Amino acid sequence: MEIMPALGVLREVIEAVLPVLILFFLFQIIILRKIPKNLLEILSGVLMTIIGFFFFFFGAKISLIPMGNAIGIFLAQMNYYWVIIFAFIIGIFSILAEPAVNVFVYEVEKVSSGYLPKNLILLSIAVGVGVALFFSVLRIYLNIPLSWILIPGYVFILALVLFTPRDFIPIAFDSGAVATGPMIVTFALPIMTSIAIGLRGDEAGLLGLGTVGLVAMFPIMFILILGIIIKSREKDE
Repeated sequence: MEIMPALGVLREVIEAVLPVLILFFLFQIIILRKIPKNLLEILSGVLMTIIGFFFFFFGAKISLIPMGNAIGIFLAQMNYYWVIIFAFIIGIFSILAEPAVNVFVYEVEKVSSGYLPKNLILLSIAVGVGVALFFSVLRIYLNIPLSWILIPGYVFILALVLFTPRDFIPIAFDSGAVATGPMIVTFALPIMTSIAIGLRGDEAGLLGLGTVGLVAMFPIMFILILGIIIKSREKDE
């Protein structure tokens, strides 16, 4: 492990955690005017958080991001149809490996007392992300402006909200948030930017950006549709 890059990542992690830590202690001292009794546990938790973030970000920089770039460059040389299929598959498996999504679907199943099985929610989010990467590749190949996808997409989402059971709406929008986690940002996004660079040159890498925005949108859409389907089945029964 190279020392200088590792120290750079460690500094970035500390700079990210430090403001939150300062805000916490200012709140404790100025507002509550007391020091937490479990201060040692809090500090040890902060230390473990820093260590965890360090290993994740450093690991992403030396593994996931280069892997994504290599896969994207390779895909840029393949047939268009295979790239679309592969992007869809990448989207599905990226979400299956996404920690935040797995925690989210577990919580949904728990608070719904099993009414919404976690596997069903997970599948809906995964398919949504697969479709998002499908459109991301389509956008790169056809040079489609991002607004041409996002604006109709969110208009469709607003229309779905009118027909979706109210309990599904917060689940849907939270699913879009958790889908844009580290697997998408550090793995899927480099694939898309590298595909764009491989097809159109270095300046075209911007076409790969917007992928995270699409990933945030399509899971919302699929969960809302799932809510409509479940509600209609209950009415039929």
